[in-house]
Amino acid sequence: MSYLIKSLRRIDTFSALSEPDLIALASICIPAQYPARSVIAREGFDAQNLFALISGTVGIWVDYDTEKADLLAIREAPCLVGEMSVADDLPRSATIVAASPVDGYSIEANYFRKLLAKRGSIAFSLMKGISRIVRSSNDTFISELRKRNKELIETNKKLRKAHQQLVRQERLSNLGKFSSMIIHDLRNPLSAIRGYADLLALKLEGKSYTLHKYASQIRQETSRLTNLTGELLDYSRGEIRLMYSPVTVAELFAQLKKNIETKLAAKELNLTWDNQFTSIVLLDFNRITRVLLNLLDNAQKACGKKGEIEVSAKGSEKELILCVKDNGVGMDEKTMQHIFEPFYSTSDRGGTGLGMHIVKTVVEAHKGIIDVRSEVEVGTQISIKLPLQLQSGSI
Repeated sequence: MSYLIKSLRRIDTFSALSEPDLIALASICIPAQYPARSVIAREGFDAQNLFALISGTVGIWVDYDTEKADLLAIREAPCLVGEMSVADDLPRSATIVAASPVDGYSIEANYFRKLLAKRGSIAFSLMKGISRIVRSSNDTFISELRKRNKELIETNKKLRKAHQQLVRQERLSNLGKFSSMIIHDLRNPLSAIRGYADLLALKLEGKSYTLHKYASQIRQETSRLTNLTGELLDYSRGEIRLMYSPVTVAELFAQLKKNIETKLAAKELNLTWDNQFTSIVLLDFNRITRVLLNLLDNAQKACGKKGEIEVSAKGSEKELILCVKDNGVGMDEKTMQHIFEPFYSTSDRGGTGLGMHIVKTVVEAHKGIIDVRSEVEVGTQISIKLPLQLQSGSI
């Protein structure tokens, strides 16, 4: 009897009971042993016993032996299990399964209820024990619910983002197909306009300054439209086919000066060139020229009057580094995160919003990388690192 009383006192629910209460409780306890994986009490059946476990571990399951089986809790001895259904005299709401060999005592429900009626202190201890279980279960439930809610929120965000990307890709794909259809029809009249503007400029040179200026502006705007249609065509194709040829940086810079210096001069921008690369490199001349023109166009938009832009080239035995640097308005972190996205633009001066996307596409097609560094009200520096695919001696 003394061993049994000592064992019962180790259970939280009975730990505060007096000696007479423990003796009365011990008188209705029947020794019980349960092998691992055996069912001690089954869900849905009337509660005929509660169990004072002295050693071992049990699992509390719902829908046990079904596809929907769910483990609610694991209880380690010493503990009392099965007491709630005995107390409320309702069918069991869960199945108790021995997770390991279990030793303890079975207490017949009717005897236990009679004991509760006689000894209020035992009833009060049982009520406190059940309250602890409910509180613990409630805390666990709330914690699990919050965890699952957080996971659902994160999953929902990912699904919404994925859906937005799919919708966006579909729209861009349709736009690309549409652009590809109309661009070829636009290029022919643009070429004709540019040709007539060239003839006008040639005939009016030295004769009428104003008319010659108008013809030059027509040529300039026609070139801008041609470049815009070129960007749309590149985007609509999705994949850029490179036409490699051996070129020098000096040739690249000469073409850039021809295309950009007049436009930059109108803004009184100070444009400097620093070419420290004298080797031949294999690349797509027209594409890289387009890349640098896009970067220069962005730089001049970012600069006010009398701003400064530097175009430089340097390299090593493995790569060519082309850099465009300006002291313009710079970019904030949000803009930096989106600059390579198609049709993203913060400029109010026109454009397709494809410039930086084309830059990235062309550079990556050359197996190169882009490094963008910018600070608001300080300026922007964009470096393009291209692997050397053809080397030669100095020229």
